[in-house]
Amino acid sequence: MRIATSLRQLTLAAALFAATALVAGPAAAKAPTPTVSCQGAVIYVVNATQNAAPACIAIGGIVRIENLGPGELTATPTGWVDCFYAAGVHSCRLIHAGNVRFSWSSGSVQRQLAVRVAAAARPTQPAPACVPAGETYSIDTNDEMRWWSLCLKVGATLRVVNLGPGELAVNPRAAVSCYYEGGVHVCRIVAPATITFSTATRTQLVVAIA
Repeated sequence: MRIATSLRQLTLAAALFAATALVAGPAAAKAPTPTVSCQGAVIYVVNATQNAAPACIAIGGIVRIENLGPGELTATPTGWVDCFYAAGVHSCRLIHAGNVRFSWSSGSVQRQLAVRVAAAARPTQPAPACVPAGETYSIDTNDEMRWWSLCLKVGATLRVVNLGPGELAVNPRAAVSCYYEGGVHVCRIVAPATITFSTATRTQLVVAIA
């Protein structure tokens, strides 16, 4: 009698367990956290009169904010971008990996753009904001305009003209291969790095990417 009662209790417990499993079902999987896919070193154009979607852009890229007056754009942290203004357009080179926020006013509306700056695009993406491998970009020490930050791909070349021998300092030196001839310093990019080219009076920052 006791054995039969125990068997009935076990059978009932098993049935209750099966019913509970059917009702509960498998544990729900957590929804993936939305992410912004990263682009290469692109030129990201924003109309200052409209809302801008968050973006992820590789270091060396450019954020170009149009239809905005001089002195009306703020980027934080300061020093993570290098901007210049001309004819209603703010062009900002992304020179530091991390999160950057651009802020401005459009009439009575405060607007912002959040940009995640990736150290590199994975997998490698097009980089239209950078000088391609095999091409050359020249800067002239006699040019009165300030030197804006550049982006060069590995294999591209920077020429610094109208500068005497021994008058150009490069850091880190291992990221370039340079030679001098007739008032021109020719430096080919050989490794990804953030490179400074300095004369006695000015400095050129170059973001070198693979």
